[in-house]
Amino acid sequence: MKNNQLKLILPAIFLMIMVGIHAQNVRVTGVVSDAQSPLIGVNVHVKGGTTGVITDMNGKYSIEVPSNATLVFSYIGYADQEHKVGNRKVIDVTMSEDSKLLEEIVVVGYGYQKKSDIATSVASVKTDEMKSFPAGNVGDMLRGRVAGVNVTSSSGRPGSAPTITIRGNRSISAQNTPLYVIDGSVSSSEEFSTLSAESIESIEILKDAASQAIYGARASDGVILVTTKRGMQGKMEVNYNGYVGIQSLWRNFDFYSPQEYMMLRREAMANDKGIIDAREISVAEALSDEIMSEVWANGEFVNWEDLMLKNALYQNHDLTVRGGTDKLRVSAGLNYFDQDGMVTTGSGYKKAAFRLNVDYKVNKWASFGVNTSYALSKSEREDGNFTEFITRTPLAKVYNADGSYTKYIDTANDVNPLYRAQNYAREITNNSYRVNIFLELKPFKGFNYRLNTSFYNRQQEDGEVKGVNYPGGGATAKLTNNEQRNYLIENIFTYEVPIKKQQHKLTLTAVQSVDHSQTKGLGYATSDLPVDMDWDFISNGQFSGTPTRTFSENNLVSFMGRASYIFMDRYIMNVAIRRDGSSRFGKNNKWGTFPSVALAWRANEESFLRNVSWIDNLKLRLSYGIVGNQNGIGNYTTLGLTDQERYEFGDNSYMGYLPGKELSNPNLKWEQSRTANIGLDFGFFNNRLSGTIEYYNTRTTDLIVKREINSVLGYEQMLDNLGETKSHGIDISINGDVFRTKNFTWSLGANFSQYANEIVKIDNQVDENGKPLSQPGNSWFVGKPIHVYYDYLPDGIYQYEDFDIKRNAYGKLEYTLKPTIDTDGDGIADKALTREDNVVPGSVKIKDVNGDGKINADDRTPISRDPDFTLSLNTTLKWKGFDFYMDWYGVSGRKIRNGYLSESNSGGSLQGKLNGVKVNYWTPFNPSNEFPRPSHNTNVTYHGSLAIQDASYIRLRTLQLGYTFPTTWIKKLQLQKLRVYATATNLLTFTDFLSYSPELTPGAYPESKQYVFGINVSF
Repeated sequence: MKNNQLKLILPAIFLMIMVGIHAQNVRVTGVVSDAQSPLIGVNVHVKGGTTGVITDMNGKYSIEVPSNATLVFSYIGYADQEHKVGNRKVIDVTMSEDSKLLEEIVVVGYGYQKKSDIATSVASVKTDEMKSFPAGNVGDMLRGRVAGVNVTSSSGRPGSAPTITIRGNRSISAQNTPLYVIDGSVSSSEEFSTLSAESIESIEILKDAASQAIYGARASDGVILVTTKRGMQGKMEVNYNGYVGIQSLWRNFDFYSPQEYMMLRREAMANDKGIIDAREISVAEALSDEIMSEVWANGEFVNWEDLMLKNALYQNHDLTVRGGTDKLRVSAGLNYFDQDGMVTTGSGYKKAAFRLNVDYKVNKWASFGVNTSYALSKSEREDGNFTEFITRTPLAKVYNADGSYTKYIDTANDVNPLYRAQNYAREITNNSYRVNIFLELKPFKGFNYRLNTSFYNRQQEDGEVKGVNYPGGGATAKLTNNEQRNYLIENIFTYEVPIKKQQHKLTLTAVQSVDHSQTKGLGYATSDLPVDMDWDFISNGQFSGTPTRTFSENNLVSFMGRASYIFMDRYIMNVAIRRDGSSRFGKNNKWGTFPSVALAWRANEESFLRNVSWIDNLKLRLSYGIVGNQNGIGNYTTLGLTDQERYEFGDNSYMGYLPGKELSNPNLKWEQSRTANIGLDFGFFNNRLSGTIEYYNTRTTDLIVKREINSVLGYEQMLDNLGETKSHGIDISINGDVFRTKNFTWSLGANFSQYANEIVKIDNQVDENGKPLSQPGNSWFVGKPIHVYYDYLPDGIYQYEDFDIKRNAYGKLEYTLKPTIDTDGDGIADKALTREDNVVPGSVKIKDVNGDGKINADDRTPISRDPDFTLSLNTTLKWKGFDFYMDWYGVSGRKIRNGYLSESNSGGSLQGKLNGVKVNYWTPFNPSNEFPRPSHNTNVTYHGSLAIQDASYIRLRTLQLGYTFPTTWIKKLQLQKLRVYATATNLLTFTDFLSYSPELTPGAYPESKQYVFGINVSF
């Protein structure tokens, strides 16, 4: 009987095991879509497990799961759905938009908010569009992405970082750079430049004082919040993005050809000799140089631009891995960037960066995580300056008979830049890492405590060596080491107050933090280096001068409180206050208080608009806040610094210290900016048309400037809070979906920004009428913009008809200006303009700004350097697997002083000593009204006024075409996604500014246009 029972039980157990095994092998397929089309990238995973996949470009998925499993379908902006598998092998899902999830979650500093609940000015950057511009620095990708954020190139050199300003400038002496916060840790532009775009989840920019006030003393110039990607529950996702590109030179001017250069020299010498026809100057006289004459005779001219510049390659590779379970989530990323420089004499940049983010959930109420990053970069620098490379005479000898470089290119001993470059090397290496550890506790519902700790270290080594044959003295080396350290400890408390009536929502946030920064450096130089071209043997040389040692540190202790209240999902109020204590400031004003308040009204939630189908969002915002700027002074300025002085005592020399010329000020305090901001957010026609319009007005007071004091006290000046500026502007962002169908979408976007600033007062000095005085020596003018040129206004070139001409007793022509001023009001000019220089035909004509009939220093006037407005336009088209992206960027009204048009060292002085930008200069046979007649021995008077050019431009910044292969084509390769693309950047530029870039000061390393081919792969 027992044996019979056993015979029945064993098969039953075996059958159950087989059924269980079979249950684990059920393959479920299906299509996930919304009401219009299939959805790409929907996360499909087993509830409570680690198995998961994402849908392909056709919305399809395939997953092997137990039959008793429950599949969870999740997608940003849509409500999660759960489906039990059971006996089903095909599960098609239609996702529904979740109004709560659809509202974008935005990082606002020390927390998150739904975009609909934000009452301040916070702009989010679309990271997918940002990545369409291939660059080694994320800052370059931000240009044109956000209204009010101005990104300007500082140099085209590989590894250079752009200048970023948010809503213009406010301080006249302090830095106007934004504060960077990466994953909650206060950072720097240097660390920001090491980020890879592929590691970034989102970028938010705090633009008004109410949003910035939570960062208090460091936020007056805006805040850039960066959140990096984190791991996610489900299947491990591996992505690779790589591209290779070529850089080529862009310019909109010509150099003088050898023949034109020869004519320029002859014209300049003829002018100095009083000769009308420059052809009377012989070639021999014009050149006066044996080598130049030889080159002119044999026609072996030199094109310095071709010699010094070349097309250059660059490449970028990103590998990211993301995944996790319900307990542990991991995200890792590796980036490598390599850019060759276009300058042939040795320039380039390499960067490698690694990032690892780990989140671990201990239980329902406790979790912790680690964010780590490491970056290593190496930058090679060229010798000399860029202007020198391109302005050497084309009548030069570059090579010796044996093919080596000549030391000098002419008999005047002008150095061959190629020869000098081969005897020079400079390398700058940076190595940095950050460790950020955080702990989160949620002991009861609605309450969250976060302990955030961070340590950052950056080391830089700058080595320079000149070989023994370096012109002007070689066999020397310099080495400088710098180190920067920072640690941060923050206690962050967030409490969502439970209120029975759901129409009330109250969230409280409190922060206490300690931030410590330290920098130190050591530098030394040697001569007579026995080992050529290697600074690593610097200790074997003879030390020259004295070693330099720097050390500096500062502390910032902060407390912050914030309350966010929402009533009936339509009336919003955010109130915040921060109090900062800085070691930088005087003992009587170490602490500063920075309050803010913001109100918002979601009009579309009102009963009279709720049923208006075409209005999806209509929110009016109003905010006011105060923020500070602690960057106006050094770490020890308020302590009273001493100067190093050497003195003799007996036969010995000693080093001592005496009080400096600057008196310390114990009352020195923060520069403060008060900003009022009004904004309107809108979304119409199912959000197919959306945007934001904002107006802001800022008053910045207590600007730190140097005040002159009576020197009888032994001091000459003192830093004080005396200055004041004001600024205002408009930001407009508009986005629209022109077409939105299953297979085709077309969207357009535009950003417009206009701002203006003005100096209200500089110090405590006033004129006889009690009005604040300007400081022309610093180019600071009350009532004018902060950044100006102070110069004359040109009015063309004098022509023969402007003069009465006669010959003197020696037969020489004499020129007398004709009357152009009506002194008695009878309508007839009876007085000539008075000039202090010798005015002849071909001289620069200057406007009599003050109308006194004389041209002198009083006719100089401030000329604004800031743009009138900036504008960007972008469009995206997607058709089946193809995608197309294009964006234009424009700047209007910006002024730049163009050294190529006036400076002697830049070939712009029209002396004929250097080659330069070809201009239409005046000659007796070419009466140009653009540029003066050349002069070989002197700089033409007022020539510099012609160099201030309008640098307005319109640029086709990005043009990208991509193709994503169908899943059916690539599934055999076990790929989730495969996309290839081609991109052209800076393809077209329209500008009247004569240089290599309308953004760069002439003489800077040139910008390039780029052609890129890339690939995106998901495994």
